[in-house]
Amino acid sequence: MVNVYCVKVGEKYGRKFVVKLKDSISKHLTVEYKFNCLTDKVEEDYDIPVTHPELRGVFHKLTLFQFTGNCLYFDLDIDINDNIDFLVNEFDNLTLVNSSPWQQQSLKEPLKFRVTQNTLVNSSIMRWSDERKILEKFLKHRDLYLRLYSGIDRFIYNEDIKYKYFMGDSISSWKENIRNNTIILYNGKYV
Repeated sequence: MVNVYCVKVGEKYGRKFVVKLKDSISKHLTVEYKFNCLTDKVEEDYDIPVTHPELRGVFHKLTLFQFTGNCLYFDLDIDINDNIDFLVNEFDNLTLVNSSPWQQQSLKEPLKFRVTQNTLVNSSIMRWSDERKILEKFLKHRDLYLRLYSGIDRFIYNEDIKYKYFMGDSISSWKENIRNNTIILYNGKYV
């Protein structure tokens, strides 16, 4: 069984985004799964209350690493248009989206420490089985990381966290002007 997660904290995204994601997963994931929404406003039976209310915004995603087993995470601002069973294998390593196809940096340039610039790591979709060590590392120096990074992508990229990328070309960003793919990410579009 796969535990599917999303996070809805604050007012940036309404409940309709959670319902849309839940319905899309129901339509496009054919393996057995359980849907969960980490939230600061519990309303539904699939909601899980936030465990670290002192965090802000996207940093609540890191608290999902307290959960173990076959775990799959989705941001709320995505569209799922076709079967996503390809996402539910190889849970042994943290797996993220490779954002190099839509980033502005030249891939020939070595990417160094990134505080404000984008990295080639995107956490809109994540897969893991046991990454409690990432959450422990973050919480140990939480105040520093919250001041240093504006999001978890930069934390993952800069803090020597081991990860791999989802393979294939079924995940695209709206920035690529690809209108129809299995999954379209809308990072930054609703800011």
